[in-house]
Amino acid sequence: MLCCKCVTPARVLCLSVWCVQALAAMPSFKRWLVAEDMGRRRGILTSVLQQVLTSLVRGKGVSQNPSAVLRALRAHGWVLSLHQQQDVHELYLVLISTLEEENDVRPCLGLGSLSGISKVLEDGVEDGGVSKARKGVHRHLSCPMLGLLRACLVCVHCSSKLPMKYECFYSISLTVPAFPECSLQACLKHYMDPELVCDVECPQCSKVCEECVCVRVCVSVTCNQVSGSKVQRSFLKQFHIARLPECLCFHLQRTSWLASGQLQKNNSYVSFPFTLDMSKYLCGRLLKTEYVLVSVVEHRGEPWSGHFVTFRKTCGWNQWISTSDTQVLECSRHAVQNTTAYMLFYQRTASRPQLNVVS
Repeated sequence: MLCCKCVTPARVLCLSVWCVQALAAMPSFKRWLVAEDMGRRRGILTSVLQQVLTSLVRGKGVSQNPSAVLRALRAHGWVLSLHQQQDVHELYLVLISTLEEENDVRPCLGLGSLSGISKVLEDGVEDGGVSKARKGVHRHLSCPMLGLLRACLVCVHCSSKLPMKYECFYSISLTVPAFPECSLQACLKHYMDPELVCDVECPQCSKVCEECVCVRVCVSVTCNQVSGSKVQRSFLKQFHIARLPECLCFHLQRTSWLASGQLQKNNSYVSFPFTLDMSKYLCGRLLKTEYVLVSVVEHRGEPWSGHFVTFRKTCGWNQWISTSDTQVLECSRHAVQNTTAYMLFYQRTASRPQLNVVS
């Protein structure tokens, strides 16, 4: 976690400025806020955030005071301390989860059933990331930041598979390796590559291995005397994306704890593309899916303090601007490319998204 010490109310406001500026570059997110007002009363955060984003667009990037956003979050019970360290990624998760709570959208419930999984997979496949109203059913709008990960576990010993598990996400947190330079694609590949997980109970091995000599639950009897022994094996665990969101957020984890107990920041340069193809990371069959980079959040300073700067595309996507507190400046693609990125926001291209078939 990268932090910024908030010793004055102005610093808390600046933290929300960086987050709101990043969201302002995503058309699907702004359309979702507008659509949430159709057919029902808006929540306070939805209303306030829509007004702030509208002001940013009309002001062509001029800095806006987001104090109303913080008041709306406090109205939902969030404690935003003026004297504790704050993180822009944590604030992003707070904003998105509060918006979904405010609009009574609970996508993560019921994922244990096929119907629950299908519901999340089906939402947002219409143009613009907004589901059409279903006949005779209350309108449900899927958050454009909502994605779905599938975890698969395969036993190394017998190759049997455990039931697949699904997990919702609003961002994908990637570990930055301790190299002078790497790429976003390399970090994403490392995240998706299989990893070895030890000491996992294998039902298939437990069923067939009646005389196993390595059952760890044995205490004072031999393995062949144990009835219903639970055999623990090593498993290969691998993630795939079951559903891509309209707005894809990557969080580059740049801090780690040393053996001495000190917090260390990894300043390695991570190159990132302006156009990203995510089709290779999906489970199932899906036509090529491309995203375009719309905003970048950079942290400058030490791991326990510092400053955030947001780079984002303007409304027409013809120009990049950098926002730092109340300062807004035009910048080049080269300046954006050279940032030490902490968060990356991608918007799905205008082509109609296709629903992937989960195998």
